Amino acid sequence: MIYYFTGTGNSQAAARFFAEQMGEETVDMAVALKKRELSCRLGEGETLGLVFPVYYWGLPTVVVNFLSKLKLSEESPYVWAVVTCGSSIGAADRQLKSVAARNGIQVNAVYPLVMPDNFVPMFRAPGEEKVKEILKKADGRMEEILSGIRTRDGGDQSGFRGLALSASMQALYRNGRKTSHFSVDPSCVGCGLCETICPVSAIRLVDGRPEWKKEQCALCMGCLNRCPKQAIQYGKRTRKNGRYVHPGMAAEG
Repeated sequence: MIYYFTGTGNSQAAARFFAEQMGEETVDMAVALKKRELSCRLGEGETLGLVFPVYYWGLPTVVVNFLSKLKLSEESPYVWAVVTCGSSIGAADRQLKSVAARNGIQVNAVYPLVMPDNFVPMFRAPGEEKVKEILKKADGRMEEILSGIRTRDGGDQSGFRGLALSASMQALYRNGRKTSHFSVDPSCVGCGLCETICPVSAIRLVDGRPEWKKEQCALCMGCLNRCPKQAIQYGKRTRKNGRYVHPGMAAEG
């Protein structure tokens, strides 16, 4: 079984790769939470995979919530995680192991996977050629990770620098994530995609326009990056920083 969380498709694409290679099923963490389908039955010798992005060099709130509620049928399966990132996962591996351990789950291996960055409130989205370059390298890295999973190695370990980075940035993430920074341009056509895909049900359409009904969200940027009209903004920089959606997700519409 492979559980994943995704905002703009990177982690979904990675989860599908591992699922196809390992003959596993994939389940969206956000969907599992909404449906309260949080029991996982594993056969003898099966592994449990977790694939998700790093946010502020730590775990997304959806991942923390999911791991805190997940119930496993097998006491000690081999649990591996692939954490997608723009450059580094900081000490997300340590946070993951700590959160899982509080629920009686031991994470055996964590692997960083560099993919195109989608956090356009801070960074300019990569162009098409740069995306192709990054994804080509990611394909090779996923083959390496697959080999490690099959031999059940210990994955990668973060150092002191990653720990310091995560400690400072995760405080910003926990206390931030303010939906008040979102705005909607007149180009919005009221398609409702943002409401449908929000992993924490923070958006509702009112008179054909999205409104954020919660003070905080997961800050996955799915609503902003996947809006077909680029009508959703977050702060002042997103109008000029472009958008990013994984080609596989974009092809699905």
